[in-house]
Amino acid sequence: MPRNIAYQLASDEAVGSEELEAAIAYLNDKIRSAELRHEPIPFLAYRNKVIFQTTLNLRREFPSQHEN
Repeated sequence: MPRNIAYQLASDEAVGSEELEAAIAYLNDKIRSAELRHEPIPFLAYRNKVIFQTTLNLRREFPSQHEN
């Protein structure tokens, strides 16, 4: 299911790659912060990071299909 969402986001022109990169950085910080406090990693932060990273990877792999 996350891969399907990533495909949808990759083709959505309203979602910019810069926005995805910023979201990934924010989520990485959130995950790192939890790790430093020895707390469980927030599932939604991890899930969304995976979706956004997959979206960027798809755009980089097939740039002509996902112009942004």
